[in-house]
Amino acid sequence: MRVFPARLLVTITLVAASIVPAAGTAAADTLVMPRDLVDYARSQGCAPVGDFYERPGMLNPPYVYGFVAGEPEDSAALWCRKLEKSDKSYLLLLKVKNPQVLGGCPNRIDWWNYPKGLSIETMPSLALSTFRFAADPKRTGPTTTVSNARVIMSEYDGVEELFFCHQGAWLFTTRD
Repeated sequence: MRVFPARLLVTITLVAASIVPAAGTAAADTLVMPRDLVDYARSQGCAPVGDFYERPGMLNPPYVYGFVAGEPEDSAALWCRKLEKSDKSYLLLLKVKNPQVLGGCPNRIDWWNYPKGLSIETMPSLALSTFRFAADPKRTGPTTTVSNARVIMSEYDGVEELFFCHQGAWLFTTRD
């Protein structure tokens, strides 16, 4: 009698062990953004934010197409999590067909806050003095005001982070 339960336990263990890797593979293939953006993030040392949608309420996706003028598929902004250890664990990556459209701004912004949903907004009047430099957050933006400025907005639960490229540097501001 004692032999049968041991065999049953071994059989159950083997079956369970064969199921777990399959489930792990399926979870790894779950996409929170299109495959081309996932592949681009990986080429930049970054992975999708797998738990991005594990928050309540409405949430824009962690990517947006068309942040520069032209065809929407020629530019994309996306959040990802760095694969290397860092005090700034996230990247806002900019994928562009023509790098010159970035106006000298880098194609990545190192970021410390958990990513929010992305969208593109056109601001009729953008006072850059309310912004800070993403590479040096203690440094305030210039006193310039920009008309019809296209910004990348990262927003969740009423808190917004706006990103704007100005003279080769990314600026940001936070508002709620």
